[in-house]
Amino acid sequence: MVLLRITIGWHFLYEGVWKIANRDTFSAEPFLTQAKGPFAPIFFAMVPDLDGKARLQVVKDKDGRVRVVSPPYEIAWERACDDFIRYYNMDDKQSKAARETCERFVTGLQNYLAENQEAILGYLASLKRFEEEEKASPNNGAHFQRERLWERQQKLRAEVAGWLRQIDAMGEAYQRALWDLLTEEQKAKGMLKVPLCETQRLPVRIPWIATRSELLNVVVTYSLTAIGLCLILGFFTRLANLGGALFLAFVVMTQWPWPTVVPKTPEIVGHALFVDKNFVEMMAMLALAALPVGRWAGLDYFLYHYVCVPLRQRWGCCCCSKAAEQKKG
Repeated sequence: MVLLRITIGWHFLYEGVWKIANRDTFSAEPFLTQAKGPFAPIFFAMVPDLDGKARLQVVKDKDGRVRVVSPPYEIAWERACDDFIRYYNMDDKQSKAARETCERFVTGLQNYLAENQEAILGYLASLKRFEEEEKASPNNGAHFQRERLWERQQKLRAEVAGWLRQIDAMGEAYQRALWDLLTEEQKAKGMLKVPLCETQRLPVRIPWIATRSELLNVVVTYSLTAIGLCLILGFFTRLANLGGALFLAFVVMTQWPWPTVVPKTPEIVGHALFVDKNFVEMMAMLALAALPVGRWAGLDYFLYHYVCVPLRQRWGCCCCSKAAEQKKG
C-alpha cells in the first residue's frame, strides 16, 4: 500500500511539476473545451465566453447599419490604460501618450472587426441555428446526428477562435506598447498584470493573477503538485487522497467512458465501459484514504503520535474532568 501511495503520488507530482516548467504554454482550456458526455456543459461554462458571443456583438447605428463591435475588449483596454497610469505614476506626457496608444489600438480593433464583419455575421447566424437545432434535438437522438452536431460545434469554435486569437494578439501588443512608454525606474516595479478582456476579469483582484483562465491554470498546477508531494512524503495523506480522487472524478466526467458518447475515444487508448484507467486510479485513492498509509513510512506517523495523540489525550482528560464536576454538582 505504501508503494501504491508513492506511485500515485509520483504521477500527480510529475504532472504538476511539468505544468510549472511549461507554465507559459500550459492551459487547461483545451482540455475543458473537449469535454464530452452529459457533464460537458458544466466544463464548457468554466471557459469564459467559449463561443465568443459576448466578445463579438452586433449593433445597429442610428441610420440602421449593422456593425460588429467588441465592448469587452475596448473597456478592458481603456481600464488597462488607466491602471498603467495610476500604478506607474505616469507624468502628463506619458499619460497622454498612453491614452493615444489606447485610442490607436481600439481603432485598429474596430477596423479589424469591420474587415471581417461579413464572416463574423455569418458565424453568429450559424451559431444561432446550431444552438436552436441542438436544443430541439432529443437527448437520445441517433448516433449519426450527435456526431454531426459535434463536428459542427468544433468547426464553429475553430472558426471563432481564429478571430479571437488575432484580437488577443492585438491586446498583448497593446500591453507591450504601454510598457515601452515607461522609464527604467518605472519598469523596475515589474509588469502590471491586467486582464485584456472583460470576460476574463476576476470578481476580486488578485495581485499575481490577472484572468479567470490564469487562476484555473494555477489552481490545477499547484493542486496536483501539492497532492503528489503529500502522497510521496505521507503527509496529510487522507486529505491528499481525497483531493486526488476528486480531481480524477472531474477527469472522468469530462471524458465520459461510454460507447454512445460522441466523439468516440480513439481505439489506441483502449476500450472502456465507464471504468477506465482514471476511474481505477480514483478508486485506488479512495481505498488509500480509508487506510492509515501515511503512518506507514510517512510523516503522518510523527503528526499522529506527537500531535494528534497528545491533543486527543488532553481533550479526553478535559472532557472527563468536566463530566466529573457535573456529576458532583
